[in-house]
Amino acid sequence: MAQADFEIETWMRAGLAGDRRAYSACLSALAPRMRAMARTDLPGSLAHLVEDVVQEALLAIHLKRGSWDPTRPLLPWVRVIVRRKAIDVMRARPKGGHEPIEDHHDLHGVAVDPLEGLLLEQALARLPDRDASLVRDHALGGAEPEALARKFGLSPGALRVALHRALSRLAEAARKDEEWKPKT
Repeated sequence: MAQADFEIETWMRAGLAGDRRAYSACLSALAPRMRAMARTDLPGSLAHLVEDVVQEALLAIHLKRGSWDPTRPLLPWVRVIVRRKAIDVMRARPKGGHEPIEDHHDLHGVAVDPLEGLLLEQALARLPDRDASLVRDHALGGAEPEALARKFGLSPGALRVALHRALSRLAEAARKDEEWKPKT
């Protein structure tokens, strides 16, 4: 048995006897070894979960420390706990897995058409100012009907009628644009 292993086991025995400093030293010395164990237990795509496994394993060791047989080696007992916690963490993950965005170099920003909305604005320009403003605020801006009614000084019923008429005029303007387009 390596000197470090012997020291860790000695600290664990002293910790079980009530020595808090020795117990703390034992857990501190175990943590890096547990990280290495977790790295071997987890697939590369889940390497970001190593610390989760270590934390879960440290908690399990603390809660189950009384079940360790001091006449037997400590590290195989710890190894089993780490392996089981790695399995638990893998089972808790969604089946789709984790794919870091850094791994996808082929992703591009969404292309924005600078002319998008131009036809709509051209159609709105053909409407009376109030109708265009009603359509912009309600359909494009998402304004609530109560706020629109207050803004335009209309009752809820009058607002519905005004919106309906504005949308009808907009549809008519769009139809006229289609009629004037040259056939190709």
